[in-house]
Amino acid sequence: MFAKLDGIIRHHFGWCPNAGTIRTAPRSIPTPPVAINPTQPDGGAGGSGRLDRSFTLATGSIRILFLHKRLLWFSFLTGLVLLFSLITTFGIQALSGISPLAGTGLVTVPDTPLLVEGSPTWLALTFVFQLVAVFGSVFLLAGLITCVARLFSGQTATLGEGLSHAKNYAGSLAGWAAIMAVAGTEQQFIATLHPEDLLLVFISMMVMGIFGLMTSFVIPFLVLEDRSLISAFTGSITIFRQTWAEILFCMVSLWVFAFVIAFLALIPTIAVGFPSDNTGLLGITMGTYMVAVMVLIMIVTTLMGIALVGLYTYGKTGRLPEMFEGKRGVVAPV
Repeated sequence: MFAKLDGIIRHHFGWCPNAGTIRTAPRSIPTPPVAINPTQPDGGAGGSGRLDRSFTLATGSIRILFLHKRLLWFSFLTGLVLLFSLITTFGIQALSGISPLAGTGLVTVPDTPLLVEGSPTWLALTFVFQLVAVFGSVFLLAGLITCVARLFSGQTATLGEGLSHAKNYAGSLAGWAAIMAVAGTEQQFIATLHPEDLLLVFISMMVMGIFGLMTSFVIPFLVLEDRSLISAFTGSITIFRQTWAEILFCMVSLWVFAFVIAFLALIPTIAVGFPSDNTGLLGITMGTYMVAVMVLIMIVTTLMGIALVGLYTYGKTGRLPEMFEGKRGVVAPV
């Protein structure tokens, strides 16, 4: 189950670098005034300094989300996108004659598969569904980045303003989503047709993961600096070289936090569902657990978006926003 969830959410954070330039529409609201300063990060006190910054980013993101709870609307909307991705993925599997939740009775599959895995129809459906899900994810991320950047600048920011600003970059975001969907479909194709070749599957996942990390700042560059896709990609590579350790440590910290909570939530699921011979009860407990995991993923994606703006600001100015260090600043409504 975790492997399937990982496959579904992988494209939410992975970007590919071969994007062409796409012109964007004029902006209807001012770009959030994130300070652009050529000063490079000083690197702190070596590894210790980077670890401290990563911990500050992780804990500061949680604090900021607690102070601005309305940012959780982005979590909720991301959850809808994730739900769509889950349903479509399970649907393709069911049509291919594979039970997504074998043994639970929650999903029934036809006796005769209606889709052949790896066929042109299978590839087309996989790509289209991934394109819709990825575009929804990057669009919401663009809106979240806009709101967080405004908060860091001491301005007010509403959900509507964030999404409205993201709408002005719908063309670039759609182009980026298409590239991500192609890469995600290719990776899923490899994993589906060569499940026994673990090395090949692992290499394909690593390639996507590395590109995802290297292009983490593409969306901030698009919506905060009004850059083209190619320019945003090159800018992302530059900041990644400066902040790669902070990105890794911060992501690990947030996902370890999520894993601990998910593991604790699994204990009552195992205690209630698995000892029972009732498949219906097992299905209910597993379904409840999956909902809890989805909620957790929704919250963590928002935390990562907040941390991403902090890393972007640090890469541009050499300083973290004060709100990450516990200084409330201007607590503006969202």
